[in-house]
Amino acid sequence: MKPSLKSAAFFCLYYSGLEYLLARVIPARAVAVLMYHGVCDQAPIPAHINFHVERDVFERQMRALKRRYRVVPLSQVVSTLAQCEPLHKAVALTFDDGYRNNCEFAEPVLKALGLPSTVFVATKYVETGKWMPLNSLYWRWSEGMLSADETADLRRTIRDQPSTETRQVLAQLSDPPTKPSQAAEESFEMLSWPEIRQMATSGVEFGSHTHSHCNMAVESDELQMEELRISEELLKKNLGRQVTMFAYPYGKLSEASRANVIRARYSCALSTEYGVITNRTDRYRLPRLGNDSRIWVFTGEILVHFVKQTAKDAWSGFFRRSPSEGVVASKTEEHNG
Repeated sequence: MKPSLKSAAFFCLYYSGLEYLLARVIPARAVAVLMYHGVCDQAPIPAHINFHVERDVFERQMRALKRRYRVVPLSQVVSTLAQCEPLHKAVALTFDDGYRNNCEFAEPVLKALGLPSTVFVATKYVETGKWMPLNSLYWRWSEGMLSADETADLRRTIRDQPSTETRQVLAQLSDPPTKPSQAAEESFEMLSWPEIRQMATSGVEFGSHTHSHCNMAVESDELQMEELRISEELLKKNLGRQVTMFAYPYGKLSEASRANVIRARYSCALSTEYGVITNRTDRYRLPRLGNDSRIWVFTGEILVHFVKQTAKDAWSGFFRRSPSEGVVASKTEEHNG
């Protein structure tokens, strides 16, 4: 379906009330994990890749979720999968990178609504005053220091190449500007350890997002294990508890990186593959859903995935019925008739 037609269909579903009704009654055996990064206004990031959500949009989305679904901790979903217990329809909230705005703007909304969440932290940037290199790149673009093409080329290099080949580029982008705008600070400042501990006290879960936010699919095994170890040790030291959940930076993974996450004794790993979690999902490449600022598209996408999964389960359940089950059913109907 074309995006415009899909949006129109979602609009009608939302404002007719049918989407809300279906969301409440559909018996999906799946969990939708939503992926966020930051919550702030006027992020200085190219519009087509802006990964932050405006504050009023985020609050409206959270209120919509609370009315429609159970919102559960990610750790509960992972535990259910590990114990091979059946999943029930629910939503889990995740935030990647570890931005200060998660504490300043997202957490008050979540706390007021009683919604749990998980934050995956790139520990190298905690309490250092440094921004992640891509964010320094976006700031330079917003200030007219880089063209759109230059920004796209550098972004591709940073995201797709191992750190040994991008060291020079990363070094140039390692520090934030001396006088960033308020919008840039709200967008790119990273959490401090006291803020992380404060959020954890309020019930927020934390996981690893590597130490330096490297592409795990292209790094050496040795560097991958070091990234996993340092991140886990820093989080454990500052939280006083074991951290077992992991999210791949950029959503990029390989068979080797998956194996290394298991080797490092993490309980799960989240990707950016699009979809919902079922009992057949690999715990080390869990899919997630994105979000759309239009509330009817946001709620519609979640509903469609639950409806599709419910239909798949019903279809596979029909074909799993053995011939003997069919005979027994027929005889029972004859007996009762």
